[in-house]
Amino acid sequence: MSIVKMAEQDQELISSNDILTTIYDVNRAIFRHLSIYSIDSCSLVCQSWAHLARLIKAQRHTIHALSYPRNPLSSAIEFPYLRSDFDTYLSSFIHDHLWSIPYLAFVVVTNNLEKKGFQSLSSTTDTPSPAKYPKRFRSETSTSNRTERCDILKPLTDHLNKSCQILVIVSDAIVASNEENQTNEIEQDEAIGILLLPRFPSNIMGIYPFEISSKTRMSDNMSRSDLHQYLGGIPDDIPIRCVIFFSSSPLSQTVNCIKKLLEYYSSDVAIIGGYIKRSRYNDRQTNERKHSSNNPCGIVLTGNRNHLNIRQILLNNHIQTREAIREKLKELKSVENQQCSHSFAIQVSCVARGLDFYNQESNVECSEFRNLFPKTPLIGIFGDGELGHNYLSNEDSKPSSFNDISHSYSTVFSLISIRL
Repeated sequence: MSIVKMAEQDQELISSNDILTTIYDVNRAIFRHLSIYSIDSCSLVCQSWAHLARLIKAQRHTIHALSYPRNPLSSAIEFPYLRSDFDTYLSSFIHDHLWSIPYLAFVVVTNNLEKKGFQSLSSTTDTPSPAKYPKRFRSETSTSNRTERCDILKPLTDHLNKSCQILVIVSDAIVASNEENQTNEIEQDEAIGILLLPRFPSNIMGIYPFEISSKTRMSDNMSRSDLHQYLGGIPDDIPIRCVIFFSSSPLSQTVNCIKKLLEYYSSDVAIIGGYIKRSRYNDRQTNERKHSSNNPCGIVLTGNRNHLNIRQILLNNHIQTREAIREKLKELKSVENQQCSHSFAIQVSCVARGLDFYNQESNVECSEFRNLFPKTPLIGIFGDGELGHNYLSNEDSKPSSFNDISHSYSTVFSLISIRL
């Protein structure tokens, strides 16, 4: 048999499916390097690319952290109040760097910025009324720029996908990280921090944002099922692993929920939170409230212990040096969270544990955390009281009452690690 004939037979053995499989693999390798925005654009090309785009997006679970401005403590930066600047920042991030579809945007914003909002410039053309003795060169029209206040939430709802819920926490000072995981404790400036959490498989980590009306009356005999409904509508058969709780004061709803959490879960739940100025929750479906409120709110996390590792430490008021902070933060490290591929952390500090507490040295506590966990996004607030406790192992003494987790002049760090 001639070489030419053998080559022709080999060619016949290569089906169109083999060629498409090769093209599919090449496309998949390329898609892995594209942002969500670019993948969505590619999905419009053909059904094959649309199918591949769905698979790639379902496999991504990247947690993103943003801060605006990106370097809020830089003395060379004057806060850009223009809505157009914030729009440009969000649009650029989403187009070029957003790697997963956000399920929840956890937003912290300084009190002054939330009050002022962003400024939108609009050009107005006014036609003056006729003058009795018009000047010879009087202009018939005049153009001026008028500024209008734009609510902090509006740019987020405009740019984020409609399935992304938004929880906004307003406090006098905040903790925010940018895309490079550079973290700042922002006390005297104005800034906004954003943590974008994707949707994970329910057995790995369930995310349930919640808001409880301050007018809600809770029974002292509240059942476990009722508690689950108040805290985001969690199915009865799914245990709660962690509750991130915010309230403007120790409202009865806050106290009652925490008491019942300690009753029904005893040593099996981590609780972290604090007292803030205001909050706002937008589920992007039914809740379109235009103004901030004093309602208790927060986030509940659920998940299998083989996939979700939670560790938490409390810095009491006697911990006042970098060395003491560092030693306490080391307790967050464990074999389990070192094996996890994704993580994020929450910091809740007393408003008095800032510059004045550390002799005008900035970023003391968050920088010590960053040194130990350089790749973990960190977000948080400075509040008027802290909720939290040590949550490290079964041997730890567990809180049994609300007073056991209510503190002042302290800081609570909670590290949430996810293993897929």
